[in-house]
Amino acid sequence: MRNLSIVNMKKIRTRRIKIFGLTVFSTLLATLKWVTVIPTDSFWLTKFLMIFLFILTFAWIALFFWSSVWGFTELLHKNRIPGLKWPDKNSSLKTKTAVLMPIYNEDASSVMSNLLAIADSIDKCGKSDAFDMFVLSDTTNPDLWVEEEKFWLECRNLMPKGMNLYYRRRASNVARKSGNIEDFCNKWGAEYDFMIVLDADSLLEGKTIVKMVQLMQANENTGIIQAPPLCVNQNSLFARMQQFAGKVYGPIVASGLAYWQVGDSNYWGHNAIIRVKAFMECCGLPVLSGKAPFGGHILSHDFVEAALISRGGYDAWLLPELKGSYEECPPTMIDFAVRDRRWCQGNMQHIKILISKHLNPISRVHFLIGIMSYLSSPLWLSFLLVGLAIALGKEFFPPVYFTEVRTLFPNWPVFDKIGTISLFVLSMCMLILPKFFGLFVYLKQYKGKDIGGRFGAVFSVLIEIIFSALQAPIMMMFQSKFVLDVFAGRDAGWKTQNRTDASTPFSVAWERHKWHVGLGILTTIVVYLYAYELFWWMLPITLGLMFAIPISMFTSKTSVGAWCLKHHLFVIPEEIKEPEIITKSKIYKESLADLRSKFYGLEMVLNDGIMNSVHIMMIPINGPVPDFSSAVIKSAEIKLENYINHQLALDLTREEKLALLYNADILTRAHLALKLVAKS
Repeated sequence: MRNLSIVNMKKIRTRRIKIFGLTVFSTLLATLKWVTVIPTDSFWLTKFLMIFLFILTFAWIALFFWSSVWGFTELLHKNRIPGLKWPDKNSSLKTKTAVLMPIYNEDASSVMSNLLAIADSIDKCGKSDAFDMFVLSDTTNPDLWVEEEKFWLECRNLMPKGMNLYYRRRASNVARKSGNIEDFCNKWGAEYDFMIVLDADSLLEGKTIVKMVQLMQANENTGIIQAPPLCVNQNSLFARMQQFAGKVYGPIVASGLAYWQVGDSNYWGHNAIIRVKAFMECCGLPVLSGKAPFGGHILSHDFVEAALISRGGYDAWLLPELKGSYEECPPTMIDFAVRDRRWCQGNMQHIKILISKHLNPISRVHFLIGIMSYLSSPLWLSFLLVGLAIALGKEFFPPVYFTEVRTLFPNWPVFDKIGTISLFVLSMCMLILPKFFGLFVYLKQYKGKDIGGRFGAVFSVLIEIIFSALQAPIMMMFQSKFVLDVFAGRDAGWKTQNRTDASTPFSVAWERHKWHVGLGILTTIVVYLYAYELFWWMLPITLGLMFAIPISMFTSKTSVGAWCLKHHLFVIPEEIKEPEIITKSKIYKESLADLRSKFYGLEMVLNDGIMNSVHIMMIPINGPVPDFSSAVIKSAEIKLENYINHQLALDLTREEKLALLYNADILTRAHLALKLVAKS
């Protein structure tokens, strides 16, 4: 159970009262003002909707704002979170830690180069014998499967002394990433006290990893420690703005969250260390009743695992002090939306989990924040539509000022225009001010060095605010559709993320944004003709929608990103003084590229004697062999025979490739036959 002192518990309680008390108080004051500015002649149901939607949307803004204010003060004073013991940096590592890289149809050379860079960084700390690395593959592409085995075989010899690199591929990716981690725990968890979970694009510096292990050893009741990752390595304008925002505003957000979450923090699914014992005791994830999208395996499993760890009596910490944690962000707005669709479904599943028994109240708050991060978009949209409906209603159904009953005075409707503008300005300030808090800390920390100069940083923030305003209505429409899809029963599935720089072509932009453009144009025309008083107020929203296609295409271009870098815009220090681990990863990737065989995938197994032996050896290690129909096996054998004897192209379906790759006898005979053909 948690062993925080009474003093620390009082500090934690005070912190939470500040954040949530100010959120409730400011929302209450703003709502009281909002009640007075709604036109008095509005229908009662319309008034109720406007007040209800205002409370939900403003409370969301207020929580973000007050959390950022305290995050700002914590960063300025360099305060540490109460209740956590910080060990001496020279304290020894008394146990073995597993570094896990779960992957799903990723570029094997990138994955392995990241792991090699992490291993090299750990070795420079003199701690390589305290870690082992695991590549946990859920890859479904048979050719990528072989590629993974190839690079794993090559990289084993490049690992530091005392550190092992293991590889395992599951035949069936049940429960996806969470199932992958669970499978590791069931098979090898007893061998390790801690596990560090990564994503395919993760990089963690050795000193950060060592510090995380030291913290776990010093705090025996800690279940999870999360190191906030910084986005790096992408070059499009969209990605560069995300990287810059993460560097400038990210510390404010992370510090604000850590301020009130303390030992009940969340887990972000990667770049974190987990106590294996706590995970195995507490984190058996349920399969939700019903069909997807609300039923089935939980997509956003990380929130749930953190909640279960907390329910089990262990602490979970988000530590902004931990630097040297990196990842990559989606290169385009559309790639970002594709990932967001899966996250949306996962967070909507949390509606079911929210009412689970014995959860920590802060865990329920985490679930509510995750749910509201997506519900806020349709709520904002509804708020705008109701307001527009009121304006249009007055145009088509003019108010009656003089009723049939004679009175001394007409029934003039009252509308507080100044009050409405004041609330709008207040909301915008609460959204934008945290960005300038972050900028202040950023400039104070770097003093204009290694960031493209003070002017470049300030100008970058101003441009980012403009682009964020233009992109906000587009993302609002994306997320509103995602929520609608989930409630309509449409499953997102689990797709491989695009991690490469590739500009968005017009055809793709048109397909994804045509409805946004149409809605923007239609709304602009209707507002201009029938509710002109709202025209300028709606323009920031309608402009973003009308120009969604050029915005999406323009921000996806790496050439624009390169121009910005050249002119000191959206520059982060990690680009000017690149961390050694990032440089090492790039070097390893180049060297691994030279190891690629002239054969690819299945053909490599058929023609390369070493790969043939290695692959066959790994078949029983990777788990039970799936069943394939006799028709699939027969068809594959015929095509394979034509490939060997008649040099025809090996044109196999995915199922046929898998059937051959799981059949050791066929692979052995085929390799020998190809050797005989080559000699003759």
